[in-house]
Amino acid sequence: MLYTLKNGTSVTIRKPTTKDAQAIVSIISTADTENLFLARNPGEFRTTVEREEAVIEGVLADEDSTWFVAEYEGRLVGQCSVGLVRRSQRYRHRAEVAFVILKDYQGLGIGGKMMEECIKWCREKEVTQIELDVVTANQKALSMYRGFGFEVTGTLPNALRYTDGTYADEYKMVKRL
Repeated sequence: MLYTLKNGTSVTIRKPTTKDAQAIVSIISTADTENLFLARNPGEFRTTVEREEAVIEGVLADEDSTWFVAEYEGRLVGQCSVGLVRRSQRYRHRAEVAFVILKDYQGLGIGGKMMEECIKWCREKEVTQIELDVVTANQKALSMYRGFGFEVTGTLPNALRYTDGTYADEYKMVKRL
């Protein structure tokens, strides 16, 4: 889906193909070095292009999850995933989302366009509750999530432990559809 961004340029939000594997590996590896809000330390994301291709094929073949990439000016600059929390019937109303956007492309509205696609997928799957975890200090992400109607439902203290021995708390946020 082609979207117009805040700065008047366009972004395409689409499902990845195996041809995107190298770019996705690069996005995740780069993003891990750009901020402290992701789940990994720099260098912990270790995969091969071949393994990433297999992951792409697996996710896209799975009826209970999907994946989107953001293509901006011919380059992949972000990705997001959305999927059911669990497959059992009592949980099929719940889905989780996760986002990664390269630092230089944050603030343009790309995350919001990816969220729109995730919400659309959730509605198609009859999901009634979308969930995510976010570091409490990640003000940009919190602002976007709140703008989409997500509410903080709890805090997990010391959710992340950094190499310098400090910790970061995470919020659990929920949006009801």
